[in-house]
Parts: sequence; structure tokens; C-alpha cells
Amino acid sequence: MTTNRVMTLTCIQLRYPHSQHGVRSFLQKLFHPTKISFANQEITSTNHEALNMNYINETAYPIVSPLPVTQGPIRLFILRHAERLDCYYSSQWVRQAFDKDDKFCRFSPILPETIPSRTSICDFVADPPLTLQGLKDAYRTGIILREKNIDIHYCYSSPSLRCIQTATKLLEGLHSNHKLKIRIEPGLFEYTTWYANDETTDSLEMPRFLTKKELLENQYSIDKNYHEQMSISEISRSETESDYYERSHRVTTAILKQHENDLITQVQQGQTSTHDHLHVLFIAHAPTLETCTRKLCGGKFRSDRLSSISRHIDFLSMTVIEKKDNNCDRWMFRRSSIFKENT
Repeated sequence: MTTNRVMTLTCIQLRYPHSQHGVRSFLQKLFHPTKISFANQEITSTNHEALNMNYINETAYPIVSPLPVTQGPIRLFILRHAERLDCYYSSQWVRQAFDKDDKFCRFSPILPETIPSRTSICDFVADPPLTLQGLKDAYRTGIILREKNIDIHYCYSSPSLRCIQTATKLLEGLHSNHKLKIRIEPGLFEYTTWYANDETTDSLEMPRFLTKKELLENQYSIDKNYHEQMSISEISRSETESDYYERSHRVTTAILKQHENDLITQVQQGQTSTHDHLHVLFIAHAPTLETCTRKLCGGKFRSDRLSSISRHIDFLSMTVIEKKDNNCDRWMFRRSSIFKENT
């Protein structure tokens, strides 16, 4: 019997350039062939609320022993979007950034050099773009993935502009922007109840996202033929934290199952090797790293702590889960890298 190896979780912030060495170190450990572990991962180095932490015995949820490999691993990369503009100016930036004719006026080096056109500039309030630094960081994240020979086969994004821009720049850095189109998945949008107007009313002001037509007009490389798992109209405007967990899990499971079935069919038809891998990328929001992986990896929903967990997930933070065998339903964390370094 193979002895399970203990893998200590780290807290690497996937943000460039402040963590240049850390990013490369994280990815090197993540995909170095001698670093694969199927352990009951013991957490020994963090005081934060780790993504797959069991607070009763202070270990990660147990992972089943690997079954005979019948196909290469399917990996899901989940990345929070890069730095958003309203972190600096709240919603007031919209008033300053457009003149009376709605022409964009870049009043600060923090702002991006250009901004997408849309039906109403007021829509930027609930659906802001990235900062200039955020765009650069997303691009450099793609470069780092390319340096580590990490290819992405499918890219899914929340309909939020900041997520689509992150996906676009990352794929540019990865040199995949001409061959890989972004699939816009409304089901990956964040917890809708956070969009309540105030604490005394149940009415919500959901963002008006850019349509596929608008995205294409703004030169975003999206998959216009992708059939979404869930439409915006299907997402409850007053969902609970548990509802949000369930929505995230349902959408994630549906997407992964579809790709897994396609891969199995390709193997059976001899179109691909049993050792080929499949990499799927989600680019969404802070809580996505928790809600899309929690149940898949054997954990229970932590609805009462979702807000607290999300506050520790920085821009461009990443987590990776994988499944080594299509005969097993359990996914495992490859590594976790979702918290800020202590400063």
C-alpha cells in the first residue's frame, strides 16, 4: 500500500508583481510531478479559514485513495478576478470619468486607458471594470501559467465585466486568446443578496451586464454559441447563502460532467490518450473559490461563514481541484492558495 504524503497548505497570493517568487513557487509545487499527493491533507501553517478546513479535527476533508487511472486528470482552476476600479473610488468614479456627452475622460492613472462602450454608463456602477493595474496583473498571471506550461482548454467567466476582462487579459498572457473563446456563464455570478439597495428593503439592484452582442462589438473573444447552464433570469434575487452554494455546485457539476463525458467518449473513440489531461478555468468572484469546490471535495456548506471566508480571498487568488479517475466521484484539492500574505 502506498503511504499517503502530507501536504501543508500555503497562503500564496497570486498577484504580480508583489508575489513574483511566490506565484512561481506556488505553481511549481502545484504541478511538479513529485508533488502529487492523495493525502488526508493536514493543515499546519495557517491561522485563516482554509478553503477545505475541518475545524473539528483541524484537518482537511479526507480524500479517497486513488483508483486505477483510466484517463488523465481533469483539473478545475478557479480564479478570482483582478483589481476592480470601484475599490478606489466606490461608485463615484462614474460621475468623474464621463463628460456631459458620455465620453470617457481618464482623470487618474488608476483608471484603465480605455473602457468598453455600453448602453448606459450608469451600468458601470454595479458592473465596474478593472483598474489599469488589474488588467496588467491579469495579463501577467497568464504569462506565469504559460511559463509553467499550464494550458487551459476551456475558459468560463461570470458575466461581470471585471471577470470577462480578467479572462481576456489572462488568455492574452497565456497566448491562447486567438484559439480559446470565453464562455459566459451567468450561474457563476456572485451571491445576489449582496446587491440589496439597503438593509431595510428586500429590493435588489442587479447589474445590467453587457450582452453577447455588446461584448462582441467591444472585441471580447466570447463563445457566442455557448449554451449557458443557467440564465440571469433563473437566478433568485433573494437567494440565501445556502441557495448560492447550491447554485454554484449545480453549475460546476454540470459543466465538469459534460467535459468528463466528452473526454471519455474521445478516449473510447481513440481520439485522445488515456493519459491526456483536461484543464477547465473558471474566472469569477471571491466566494466562488469556496462555493464551487466545497461539496465536490466532500465538505459541507458553511453558509454562516461565507462572508468571513470571502473577505480573505484576494484579487487573482486561485484554487485547483482535480479528479484522477472517472470511476470516482470525489474531487480533491491539488493545492490551496486563496489568502493574503501577512503584511
